[in-house]
Amino acid sequence: MNPVIVKSGLRGVDLITGGGFKKGSLVILAGNPGTGKTAFSAGWLYNGAAKFNEPGVYVSFAESRETFYDNMKGFGYDFEELEAEGKFQFLDLLTVKQEGISDVFNWIVEKVYSLKAKRLVIDSFSALAQAFEKPIDMRSFIHAVLSKILRKAECTTLLILEVPYGETKIGYGIEEFLADAVLLLKKREYEGVPLRELSILKNRWSEIIHPDYVFTLKNGFQVFYPLTIKDIKKAIGRYRVIPHKKDVFSTGIRDLDQLLGGAFRRGGYNLLEIEKDVAFPLEQLIRPTACNFLNQGHGVLILPPQGISALTVRKALIPFIDSKYHENLVITDYKGREETGIITLKGESLEEDMEQIWDAISDLRRKTEKPIFSVVGFDTIEYNYGEREALKILGEDVARTRNQEDLRLNVIRPTVHVADQLEALSDIHLRVETIHGALFIRGIKPKTPLLNVSFETSRECSEVKLTPVI
Repeated sequence: MNPVIVKSGLRGVDLITGGGFKKGSLVILAGNPGTGKTAFSAGWLYNGAAKFNEPGVYVSFAESRETFYDNMKGFGYDFEELEAEGKFQFLDLLTVKQEGISDVFNWIVEKVYSLKAKRLVIDSFSALAQAFEKPIDMRSFIHAVLSKILRKAECTTLLILEVPYGETKIGYGIEEFLADAVLLLKKREYEGVPLRELSILKNRWSEIIHPDYVFTLKNGFQVFYPLTIKDIKKAIGRYRVIPHKKDVFSTGIRDLDQLLGGAFRRGGYNLLEIEKDVAFPLEQLIRPTACNFLNQGHGVLILPPQGISALTVRKALIPFIDSKYHENLVITDYKGREETGIITLKGESLEEDMEQIWDAISDLRRKTEKPIFSVVGFDTIEYNYGEREALKILGEDVARTRNQEDLRLNVIRPTVHVADQLEALSDIHLRVETIHGALFIRGIKPKTPLLNVSFETSRECSEVKLTPVI
């Protein structure tokens, strides 16, 4: 018989745990102080009561009722309202001594049964364990929880464990052995920016395919899926047009505009660095910007990065562009038959081919009477002409972009030798990478948090969303 699974309601958690937690199971949530254990457990309890009509009890040996309620309002959790509705109970047990453990346990059991609670959090078992004199007392307590709360009341229980900094061992061994699932939360620095990670160390009701994930506490606990298991959304409707301002161009991604302090400035020479394990993010990052320019009557020229053909780029963009602006999209390529909107370069002399590109940009500017957005794959340029030739045209390329107040986005991979020069010349430097299989972008110049890249899409509108890891 398949186990009954209760949903957590936490974004991303149910997908990675096999639908949620097994009903009546004992789940250990471990981690260093400040890793997000309280946010996870509080969200799990709140969603259970508010969304799934499963009353919950929060037993705290770590903070007072007032502190907990105030802190959780920052996540949008109104536990006072749930308490008034008879769906939640907070037990403040900051001062517990050995002689009071039996009374405490009986009190917890009484509250679980009287409330008909289906979810219980003990925060933290590490604090409670200090009141036990012998390991056998601890084992007896856990067995009592298992028999009287989990099995008889079918109350799923989340046991929080504090892992001191520098320690690798989780808890005391007893609780981990008896638990049905063990989740470990971690926080570390990743190349100068904060990174939060969740590891599934044990799960008795579901196969652990991917043990490690990135999560955030932005607007509550949220796990970011690896691209391999995520139900990847494809853009359906066109992107909303985000009007350009007098001195800056919108990226076409509202979240990115805000993080960059207003978006790309006129005459900007910018860099998008794509790590080697990432497929070219045409749909996620290039298309929204290109479409935002095209659908406002600007011209767009693209020299695709390595591995992307002109035809692939055109097919990806055309359905999202107003038909009256189709001719304002120009793509360059090195082979293939001549097609509308595609310019074939000879690939023999970079100076000659760049003249052709610059002429095409000038033609688009005269035609549209507006600044032009160009995307240039410098990995393609270096591969076809070599590092020395690529360096020769940089000065004039920058000057033309700045003088005409156009916008350039250069694209490179880490293996490109002219990367250092492009980084130095760039006003904005963004890097795209995957961590534990999920897609992220972050600002190197200016510095930003890690930002998970996702889609929100409908038949009317598609939008790229960026969620920071905080």
